[in-house]
Amino acid sequence: MKKVVYPILLGLSIAAFVSSCKPREEAPVTPAIVDRSKPDDAGARNELDKVYSDIEKVYNSQQYSDASNLRTTAGGAILPCGKVTFNAKSFTIDYSKSGMNCGTRVLSGSVEVSLFSGNQFSDPGAVLKIEYTKYKILYYVNNQSITYNGISYVTNGPNGGTMLSLYTTTPATVEHRVRGLLTLTFDTTGTGTHNVTREWNIRRKNTYTSNGTAAGIAVTVEGDTTIALDTYIPGEFVSTSEYGISRDGDKFVCQLATPFNWSNCGTTYEGPYILKQGKVQYTVDLTNNPISAGGITTGAWSATAGYKYIAPNNTPFDGSCSSDGYKLDFSLKNSSGVDVYSTTSFQAY
Repeated sequence: MKKVVYPILLGLSIAAFVSSCKPREEAPVTPAIVDRSKPDDAGARNELDKVYSDIEKVYNSQQYSDASNLRTTAGGAILPCGKVTFNAKSFTIDYSKSGMNCGTRVLSGSVEVSLFSGNQFSDPGAVLKIEYTKYKILYYVNNQSITYNGISYVTNGPNGGTMLSLYTTTPATVEHRVRGLLTLTFDTTGTGTHNVTREWNIRRKNTYTSNGTAAGIAVTVEGDTTIALDTYIPGEFVSTSEYGISRDGDKFVCQLATPFNWSNCGTTYEGPYILKQGKVQYTVDLTNNPISAGGITTGAWSATAGYKYIAPNNTPFDGSCSSDGYKLDFSLKNSSGVDVYSTTSFQAY
């Protein structure tokens, strides 16, 4: 039954699809796979989600038993793309010693996870500390990279528990709140010398629920902070999941206007887990960008989940287990909030 954790967490790359939100005027076409192997803002979010997936896999692995295991002797385990070393109340994922590359990516550096507060992570209010040390993703296709440094914290909710609680307690709710300040270094030239360093703030809440049946497993991802009116960039932003400086040097806010919800649409714990609903909105302040010379001050992207592809120009909202894509909206706005340019398209999950 532990296998259920994997497909749920692998589906949590909620912001990666923003990489396709570029201006285009053509009507929706037949869905195609989008290459997200890019050192851009969307790719950076996608890679961050993959790390959190690795961390959860370790906590729910046979080697670790569960998050309450406080090992006193060193042990080891291998992820597909990293080597895990266990210590008392902590473990380290060392990507440079994995002995293998990871598909179209080469990983290096390490991520150390330790119990920061509480006797075990299954305790209500217990806190994990996640420290990134030169964690680098290098893409084969263009020799470009993203490197992470910094610290984030994951706080267990008022009910406590672990992912395995979804199978042992009925009903079960496990809540994880994520807070982090990370430094991201982008190499967008492939030369290894032209680097842009930015700071990102992470604010998320992940809620895992079960009603005791396979079909009752679900996960919800929400933004978990509010940015007051005109205090960071123009506007007020609720349900904010990330904010900081984009790769291009502009302030941005990413909010989950509608929480993202994955539900088990199968009859076993393996799924499939389908994204039925959710909406991410990405707003970037362009007042200090050269594009502002043309009167454009804001860029706005959104991706709304739960749509279904039937045919070109026929992609209605579905919101059920038949959902298979996002409605993508992009616009450039002037200082009055009026669209100077806008477009809408469809992208398959």
